[in-house]
Amino acid sequence: MDELAGKTAVVTGGASGMGRAMALRFARAGMNVVVADVNDEAMTDVANEIAALDQGVEAITVATDVSDAGANEALFEVAVDRFGQVNVVCLNAGVTGALGKSWTLSEDDWRWSLGILLDGVTHGIRTFVPHLIEHGDGHVVITASIAGHVTAPFSSPYGVAKHGVAILAETLFHELAAEGSSVGVTCLCPGFVNTNIVAAARAEGAPHGGSTDQWGERWLDVSERALAGGLDPAVVGEQVHDAILDNQFWLFTDQAWDEPIARRANEIANRLPPTISRPTRDRPSRP
Repeated sequence: MDELAGKTAVVTGGASGMGRAMALRFARAGMNVVVADVNDEAMTDVANEIAALDQGVEAITVATDVSDAGANEALFEVAVDRFGQVNVVCLNAGVTGALGKSWTLSEDDWRWSLGILLDGVTHGIRTFVPHLIEHGDGHVVITASIAGHVTAPFSSPYGVAKHGVAILAETLFHELAAEGSSVGVTCLCPGFVNTNIVAAARAEGAPHGGSTDQWGERWLDVSERALAGGLDPAVVGEQVHDAILDNQFWLFTDQAWDEPIARRANEIANRLPPTISRPTRDRPSRP
């Protein structure tokens, strides 16, 4: 895509964090925006922020549980009914997932975590990609994570899902090329970004897939401190905007994880035991 103005973006998880930043950046670029989330109040706030930009664009909100295939289809129908066509789809909704030792997590913990983090992306691809292929002027942004390239203990559902999402993005890229489609794909792999994902996990609690043991709680504490020193989500919104226009596939938000990713690749290539991955800097370098 070489022009965004006058087109339409759908952003799942659009009520906060990186999703909110993407929605606002798209609006400033002249796009109509469909904000999809489970938080009605926060969605409305984002829509009001977009209206206050006075860019001559429209933002609508659609309550969407991305783990539900039918909810994704309903989101698509609302977007097309209102704007006629969708051009950019950001499959961004996410949670920390269940936390703790892998063998202590229940079947419900795994299902809840993967339902949002992995199924939410597969549902989005099945729902929106045929439409993008049909009209040919589109781009899919899939939010993976640094956790899709390195590993750490006590967050196995998140790591499993994000590795899966990264592979899915690569596969989609190859399939669209084989199809001869002009639809672009960006795999967004954030490092530390200052979002409220940890606060949301604490609010959700164990019945909804929160931490299940002391190790999960420690993981949340470490993550909370790391994210507090991370990038402003607005920086990521800008990066995503540029990646779409540049038709850029890999989008890493900083360079702090380059060495750990390379080290893990070396461990795999040389059949070495895995080591825990840590960034090479306390704070991510700014673009």
